[in-house]
Amino acid sequence: MKWDAFDELDQQFQSVTGENCRSKRLEDLLMPENVVTQIPLYNKLQTSIFYKNRTNLVHLHNMALNRAFFFGYIHQRLNTSDTFKLLPNVHYLHLSVSADLNANPTVINGSALYFDNDCYYPNWLINYDINKTIPLFAPRAWRWDDTFDMDNHLREPTLDTAFVLDAGSGFNKNYTVKSFRMNPWYNFWLPDNQPIYDSTHKFTWGVHLKFTNSSGVFRQKTFEEYNFFGPNNPGMHDTEEKLPVRFTRPYFDCGRSNKWVVSAVSPITDFMPRYSNWTHLRRPRFIGVAVMDTDFERIDFNPCDAGDGNPGPSYLAGTHRCKKHSGCKHLSGFGFRRGGYRCKCRWGHRYPNDIEHPYWGYNIEQSTLTEYRKGFNCPAVDYMHVLPVISQVSSVSVEFFEEEYNTGVFQSRSLKSVNIIKSPRGFEERTNRNRKKRSLYGRPLFDPSAYERVLRIYRQKTSVTKSNCKKLSPSSLILPGDVGYGVDSQFKYQASTALRLAHFLSAFLQNMEDMDSFGHIKGGGRLHQEHLFGEVLANVMADFKILSSGIFYEPYTFRNPNETVRELFGPYAYRKNGGFYALDSAGLDRHYTLELWYREMKYRWNTNTEFLKTFNIRSMMRSDINGSSSVRHEHFPVTYRAPTIEQGLWMPPVFKCDDRVDTWVMTYVVPFFRGIKISRKVQFSGVVTIDVPLDRLEINPCPQPFYVQNAFKNTARCHTESTTCRRIKGFRFSRTAYGCDCKQGYEYIFKDNKRWIAGALIELEYQKKLRGLFSRYDSLKCRISSDSKISYSSVIVFANLFIVCAFRYL
Repeated sequence: MKWDAFDELDQQFQSVTGENCRSKRLEDLLMPENVVTQIPLYNKLQTSIFYKNRTNLVHLHNMALNRAFFFGYIHQRLNTSDTFKLLPNVHYLHLSVSADLNANPTVINGSALYFDNDCYYPNWLINYDINKTIPLFAPRAWRWDDTFDMDNHLREPTLDTAFVLDAGSGFNKNYTVKSFRMNPWYNFWLPDNQPIYDSTHKFTWGVHLKFTNSSGVFRQKTFEEYNFFGPNNPGMHDTEEKLPVRFTRPYFDCGRSNKWVVSAVSPITDFMPRYSNWTHLRRPRFIGVAVMDTDFERIDFNPCDAGDGNPGPSYLAGTHRCKKHSGCKHLSGFGFRRGGYRCKCRWGHRYPNDIEHPYWGYNIEQSTLTEYRKGFNCPAVDYMHVLPVISQVSSVSVEFFEEEYNTGVFQSRSLKSVNIIKSPRGFEERTNRNRKKRSLYGRPLFDPSAYERVLRIYRQKTSVTKSNCKKLSPSSLILPGDVGYGVDSQFKYQASTALRLAHFLSAFLQNMEDMDSFGHIKGGGRLHQEHLFGEVLANVMADFKILSSGIFYEPYTFRNPNETVRELFGPYAYRKNGGFYALDSAGLDRHYTLELWYREMKYRWNTNTEFLKTFNIRSMMRSDINGSSSVRHEHFPVTYRAPTIEQGLWMPPVFKCDDRVDTWVMTYVVPFFRGIKISRKVQFSGVVTIDVPLDRLEINPCPQPFYVQNAFKNTARCHTESTTCRRIKGFRFSRTAYGCDCKQGYEYIFKDNKRWIAGALIELEYQKKLRGLFSRYDSLKCRISSDSKISYSSVIVFANLFIVCAFRYL
């Protein structure tokens, strides 16, 4: 195989290591701009479909924006001399960046907050002026390789250790200059010295807040409106410079993680200069950036040719090895290595009868030159069928049929029908008399009872609305639990957002004491209600799939900074009509401790915390005020116990009729724990929740085993003998989002520029057949394939068999 673009990048990837990176040129530490393509854009997140190969970058994008929203809100909310001491201190920041890593072990491998020159006002330095900045400050965490740590007896990486330091202290600490070399994120927004761009690169975000001092009573009946400056909110056609999150090109993180990484960057905004009554001299300014890193080696690339499915420019486009009669299709999960594609025969061609399709890219890459030249071919299909021409038309309506999906080449035909003389009367009787085709799991591949149950589920879902939900019985507002099949995988990163907050709360409550003091650094302090309101608001504002998020404390657990204890405390944020709201749910009439999701989680973790996982933080602090060097934290390493994402709980779909969310949602609940100093144990302290919309769930109607709890399984009408069902991704809660692929030894026979049969077409044609209309339902299947030409050797074999059989019967 000849040398291509992948070999060039792989050579650069292998040539740079942690030992020689400091001697390399800057160009050797940066890869080309268009290596990572199909990058998520904020203004197109809701109109684009992101497949599995890019959902990790979407989560990286959302987490960077999450931190930018939080620190922009908290710095401007606590922007007085009286509230200066309540700002997040250095321990808060160290635990925050560590929680980003520990809650996302496979996606985020680095998290940092880089503040610009003289833009950070520390409230955690003893004998330091309130209105004085420090030159540089940057808490940064990356995943530590603990393979050879003393407490790792198996000598295997555990992905549960984070290394944290202040990048603004020690050797080579000035990350604002070009000679730092590992800062391609700096020049996106920093330094912010041009006020003329304030109106186009910053946005005024509005939130509505409601607080309470005692259970069941709010301070005021209406919401308090608060506006703060934050990342930009661009229009659909705005350029990359106006986006709130931008991605760097792949670069080598020399001296830190010593890996090739890609970073998502979002700006942190403050109203500068702080603590000034001269408002006309102040302006919204980018004071720093929130940076999230992921390993470049784990990012998939698309080796197929540039086109609609792989928009260019792409440095690695065209590095596949599919032949001319087969099309390239990307595969997820391969990262930066060859073979992440498959070759599917194009329309009008088929796979050989002895080949189990498709042709996998990793098999092609491992083949010899002779195997490649003689194999991986797609012979042509002969005697293909043309679509019927219909003159008389009749409209057909199908219950819960998604017309927006049915936009293929068959739309103009499938929505037209003609009455025929012969009606398929007795069709159902003939079907019942025939023996049912059974699957490998001992059940029919199509289950009529399951199909009827699906229709009942759709009817129940559509019958409940915001206007009538309070008049219905509680049972009408709950769907069966198996309706939410697949939520744990499709909304994994939204659950990770809740898990990240649970990790932070657990780490803070188990390690921080109000009166701690570490020389020139003040102690941990307490969590303030403004901190937690900002955290839940950031969860909702940064992710379009999160409708609401909340923190719900166990009764008499939350302590105010003045040492008073609250009976209940539950900051809860949600989005409504394009706005963002946050309230203390302790002020509601119904206590959140009575909710099913709270009781379920409390019963599970209140007495048994044995299966919690232990996480480590190797924390380094600046040795003095000037940051001359870094020293170990006095509690090195910092440890805490917290749950994993699997230990959280997804609740069944419910209609949240509360005048806030008012839609069908699925709730993820995960606990957090506080430490008991005397016994050195942890105790259940509350839960973190997020709500995601049921309408964004993608269902799977294909056949599955009996033990799979999926309400929609075995409802696809693919032809059993000749086709195999496949779920089509990207269609939200659609019962027709499936396709039927031809099995091995069968071929697609229609001249419609397709290679598979769409589920929407099958469902529509089936309804036509039941109503006595012209229908293609019985023809929507694949044909047994045969070679168009019989080779000379095959003729000799058949002749010999005929002679042998003739002599046997003589």
